[in-house]
Amino acid sequence: MIQKWRSGKEGETFRRSVFFKLLLSFMAILMIPFVIGALLYGRMEQALIENAYDSNQTLLQQTRLAVDSRMNEVDQLAAQIAFDPMLQLFLYEENNRASINDYTYIELIRNLKRYRTLSPFIDDYYVYFKQSDRIVTTTIRTDTDTFYRYINEYQNRSLDEIKSLLNSYHLRTYLPAEPIQYDQKQRSMITTISSLPMGDNTEVRGSLVVTIDETQLLGQLRKSDHRETDYYIFGADGQVISTTSDRSGALEDLRSSMGHGYGNLAATIGGTDMLISYTTSSQNNWTYVSVIPKTIILSKVNETKSLALLLLLLCMAGGFAVSYYLAYKNHRPIRELIHTILQGKNMSGVAIRNEFAFIRNELLSSIVEEKQMRGVLSQQKPVIQADFISRLMKGFVDTSSLKESDYSFMNVSLPHPYYGVVLLQIDDCRRFVQEESEREWTLVRFILINLSNELLAGNGYAIELDRDRVGILLNSTESIAEKGNELDRLLQSIKSQMEGKFRTSVTIAVSNMKSGIHGIAVAYGEAVTAMEHKSMQEQGSIIYYDAIRGMERHYFYYSLEMEAQLMNYAKSGDYGNVEKVLDQLFEINFQSRSISPEMAKYLSSELMSTVIKLLSALNIDDETFFGGEGASFKYLAKIGTAEEMNAALKRLYHAICAKVTGDRSDHSDLLASRIRCYIESHYDSNELSLTTIADHVGLNPSYLSTFYKKQMGHNVTEYITSLRMKEAKTLLAETELTVAAIAIKVGFANDIGLIRLFKKTEGITPGKYREIAGGSGPDNEAVL
Repeated sequence: MIQKWRSGKEGETFRRSVFFKLLLSFMAILMIPFVIGALLYGRMEQALIENAYDSNQTLLQQTRLAVDSRMNEVDQLAAQIAFDPMLQLFLYEENNRASINDYTYIELIRNLKRYRTLSPFIDDYYVYFKQSDRIVTTTIRTDTDTFYRYINEYQNRSLDEIKSLLNSYHLRTYLPAEPIQYDQKQRSMITTISSLPMGDNTEVRGSLVVTIDETQLLGQLRKSDHRETDYYIFGADGQVISTTSDRSGALEDLRSSMGHGYGNLAATIGGTDMLISYTTSSQNNWTYVSVIPKTIILSKVNETKSLALLLLLLCMAGGFAVSYYLAYKNHRPIRELIHTILQGKNMSGVAIRNEFAFIRNELLSSIVEEKQMRGVLSQQKPVIQADFISRLMKGFVDTSSLKESDYSFMNVSLPHPYYGVVLLQIDDCRRFVQEESEREWTLVRFILINLSNELLAGNGYAIELDRDRVGILLNSTESIAEKGNELDRLLQSIKSQMEGKFRTSVTIAVSNMKSGIHGIAVAYGEAVTAMEHKSMQEQGSIIYYDAIRGMERHYFYYSLEMEAQLMNYAKSGDYGNVEKVLDQLFEINFQSRSISPEMAKYLSSELMSTVIKLLSALNIDDETFFGGEGASFKYLAKIGTAEEMNAALKRLYHAICAKVTGDRSDHSDLLASRIRCYIESHYDSNELSLTTIADHVGLNPSYLSTFYKKQMGHNVTEYITSLRMKEAKTLLAETELTVAAIAIKVGFANDIGLIRLFKKTEGITPGKYREIAGGSGPDNEAVL
């Protein structure tokens, strides 16, 4: 009965483990169409925005053409009036005083009235004569003060400001729309001023002023679009000539972002996302701008989005039910198979936590002997050595912290000053092996590694990197790797023996030699780069990095290994190695490869992606490191030269490494303080030990002892002893307690330990110390 109950419970346990995996698998498949739908929605939204931009541009172009046509009428009117013979007579009044009288003024007024057009844009026009300080309109002649105080009164400009404008030179100057009191009505007018004689900027004798009804101009804008769109017209000087919006200054900050011609941009105005389109007139350099809320464009999309979300929830519920049914149905054969195995092998009492692992183990029981043989061949030491050398080459080891004991533990000796990396690619081994199985590939790599180690004779290590690739870490007295030297002869020997004895073709890629162990990772990158040129060489060639470096012209180099080096060095706070990797990266791409500006942009994006991933891994807010830029990828995009990009990256990595190092320092100080406080609170207990302290702070006792010694300058035992001796001397001098009682009170198991330590540190016994200190308590010391 008990066995049956246990078997049932175990069956339930393993059933859930696989059942949930199947359920999650079906749910993952179910999510595929939803993900695709989300992507299509995003594309649809972008298409609507682009269509809105196209529509806005079309409306703006139509409006620009209509307004340009009307403004051309203004220019024609100004030209006709400016060259009127009667007007010329009054402009040079000092030379024609005999010919000027009231009749000639009437003639001038008649001439001006003759030029009036039927254009609804032009509200009025008049001429100002500087010498006589008079205004002549199509109906009257008056002085300037009377005209601007009682007839044509500007609400926002003083008389002095108006006179200053009239007396200075203008060529089709447009003043922004402003209210003017005219014919007992107040209307918003755009004023254009042209100096007379027209085109003569040496002497201004008068001005032609034309006023344009802003409502007519805004009507052209409003009738083109029935949406909630705001329109702006900017003059050539950047001022708002006219607008349909109450917030005339809303676009002033964005005006500098609008180039010449036409374009589109998105911005947030007053907390609302806006779509902005603009176009510039070549006739008068006016810029026409439309601003429409993004929500209006996407209103239908948002409605569809809400409906789609509701349908998504319904589909998810239905999909979960279907997935649950399918998972249960597909799990049944596995459950029956497990029960069959348990019954067949009488294993009903065996606890099973994972069905797949259980089935795999049972199926692999027939090849246990092969596994044992493979374990014998794969000795622990060679595995550790090969793993260490592999990580060293790929930059996953903090070389600055390595000690001789570390090399000894890894069974690695690197006595020479220069380092390099050689990659051996197995191109063709079909003449040596019968079938390309994993076992035979292992044999080929084993032969290549042993042959390389034999010929290296202690000047390096050969390790397995991939199924068809072997790597050699060189350690040599030679500083140059080139054809004809000893290294080249050694590599030729490896290649010829593999081809001659084992009928296997091998391509070899060789890096430059580097000074110092920190250059190994750089050398590995060079070897990988050289191997990338394998397709451009003959099969079985020896490719030197120095020989192919000048061939790389178009594509940037930034391998996954180099990215991993940067991230690992930065995570450990090793800015020195980070700087070396960055210098090597920029030397390869901008000095050796001479990549194009387009490739430099792509490289910049890749490098910034690495920084973002690093900040995410370290849980650091990226705003701290971009100077308030807001968009991190703009940080490098605004930098002009490769040297500036390199310097900017170094500043970022220096700040990150400093942050990592500072956090570690703060943590160490806090941990040392915790240990010290715990000792000071428990030194009087005879159960206090290195183990109890380590358990309290959650550290290994050996590591705690080393850490405390390094942090505080003395070890834990010394500090405990000093506290106990200090308290014992106080009690001896100030109390009448026996030495045995004092020993127990300060943390010793008995008085023997106190007496021995007291004599060792103070040179006298506790009783003698009490006599010297003037105490009179009993003395029960033992003689040691």
